Amino acid sequence: VDDNCDGLVANGTVTQSYYVDNDGDGFGASGTTAIVSCAPVSGRVTNNGDCNDSNSAVRPSASEVCNGVDDNCSGQVDEGLTFLSYYPDLDSDGFGSSASSAQSSCAPVAGKVTNNTDCNDGSASIKPGATEVCNGVDDNCSGAADEGLPTQSYYVDGDGDGYGASGGAAMVSCGPVSGRVTNSGDCNDGSAAVHPGLSESCN
Repeated sequence: VDDNCDGLVANGTVTQSYYVDNDGDGFGASGTTAIVSCAPVSGRVTNNGDCNDSNSAVRPSASEVCNGVDDNCSGQVDEGLTFLSYYPDLDSDGFGSSASSAQSSCAPVAGKVTNNTDCNDGSASIKPGATEVCNGVDDNCSGAADEGLPTQSYYVDGDGDGYGASGGAAMVSCGPVSGRVTNSGDCNDGSAAVHPGLSESCN
């Protein structure tokens, strides 16, 4: 209204730019056209820094949370948060695959863990810290199979008489070896009728 009859409306008063605030979070939508007024305008505010005016949780000064969204309208996503490397844990033993690439994330990733020390991610019994058993497998991911277990020398028993060939090469193993025995006293490993412990006959 031209209150003083000088032909001008609201002259000499202080005006401000007002921007639409659709989500009612106190921050106006960026990129919108302002209404200039000397008095507050319903549904509008005096700033236009809101990068998402349809979500009241997204606004300048909001705390950034790990959700893939620019919560604080800084132009960045999930900035300032702690990110970790996550690796697939297909056998669910708590150890990630050493052969897989990492996924960087600020939140836990389903089916993944923050280490990659599993040498066999297809078997839950094979993992760092597992008990090494005599099976020819690196059960504890140390890089060696059957380490630390007691071993014996096994010799070929070609005639199946329970006595290995004398002079034969030994195979060192922590467990029985098919076709081999733990002694090498057989002087004729081609005949089961000749071996230590037999009674000598006139032949």
